[in-house]
Amino acid sequence: MKRLVDLLKSLWGVSQPASPPVSVNPLDYEQLVTLDAESLAEQGILTSYSELLPRLKEYSAAPLKVTEVQSNDGLGYTVEAGGRQFVIWEVLESGKQNNDGWERATVAFFQIVNASLEASTYHFYAINGGNDLFGMFLTEQEFIAARQAIARRSDWPWLPDDRLPHYGFPVEDA
Repeated sequence: MKRLVDLLKSLWGVSQPASPPVSVNPLDYEQLVTLDAESLAEQGILTSYSELLPRLKEYSAAPLKVTEVQSNDGLGYTVEAGGRQFVIWEVLESGKQNNDGWERATVAFFQIVNASLEASTYHFYAINGGNDLFGMFLTEQEFIAARQAIARRSDWPWLPDDRLPHYGFPVEDA
């Protein structure tokens, strides 16, 4: 009977209301790694990296060795890995400390992890930022699918970098 009713409706130009498309977020939030940019910037990069190592070793056979260097005055904080040096906190010519340590720490952490993943099909992407910073291992296909499925750019996975003013964060108006 339903088929007959549907046939009659189609003949008279009455169609079924289209069901709205269902947006399915392809990210598995159970796989999030909690980070927090403030903790990273407060001499926490090595600790966070050490805690991540067991998971990182699932994707990389040769994770980089990370060392931290703190200045005697307590105002400088630098991280070294893979022959690179990442300055998180420094005293500027003005005698004041830089004010972008959270951003620098985020960039350093993700660049170090991703340098460890050089031979892998996975990258370590940031989710959110600041105190709500998380990380997630994704393939390029998973990354692309997430960006296509997630409407708000600021919710997209992203790769932190040195580009000012947003350090790679996907802002809404970009």
